[in-house]
Amino acid sequence: MLAPDTLTGPVITTRYVGPTNCRPSRVIATHKRDNGTTWRATVAWDHALNSEQNHSTAAAALLAAWPYVTDLRIVARGHDAAAFYWLAVSPWQLVPAAYGAAAAAELEAITAGAEPADPADPLALPLALARIATGTARPESCPLITGWREHRGGLTLTGPTGADLLTLPDTVSPAGGLAAAEAAGWMLTAPMRATAARLRNVCGAEPDPAAVAAAVAALGGCPAVIATLSAKGVA
Repeated sequence: MLAPDTLTGPVITTRYVGPTNCRPSRVIATHKRDNGTTWRATVAWDHALNSEQNHSTAAAALLAAWPYVTDLRIVARGHDAAAFYWLAVSPWQLVPAAYGAAAAAELEAITAGAEPADPADPLALPLALARIATGTARPESCPLITGWREHRGGLTLTGPTGADLLTLPDTVSPAGGLAAAEAAGWMLTAPMRATAARLRNVCGAEPDPAAVAAAVAALGGCPAVIATLSAKGVA
């Protein structure tokens, strides 16, 4: 059970402001830094979104403009009759819960019949994740990809805490990107491994060498290997 001090960080308040003769409806996000400093961000009300989504957008806008720490992320929401309240924390605070959940999910997937990351040692990945969750190992010891998001800048693969790990061009599909990361030495959760397998099983293709090179570089791999892969161009 999470204790009140498990996650701590700044709170962002968002309030709805109705339309005036000069301005449309909007949401104003604020964080009072001290008695003399209040940070603000204002976003126009988007009628395509519901109330919570509009307030969330305003909170995210303020977080994007945060003057100091840039890696904060919103993890919880509260509310009363007047406003929404959003808790922002640093990613390191999410490690125990995120890796513990990943370990449990991996163990459950293997028990249900999913192919383990290491067939010779099916429990290797769940145990590695459990060690990170309990603080006996660092996240760097098991670079894990748990998801992805597609955007105008390309394809970004993400980790257990939601952090961006690797961005590839928009010419790379999720299956191709995950397959490239796996070939480069990244660990993938069971759902991600299944998606990566589609590249070979459905498309009958191998990972793009350039994407593998980018994945190796993001992992801090050997420059010579990266150069060799990059020289092969697009498969």
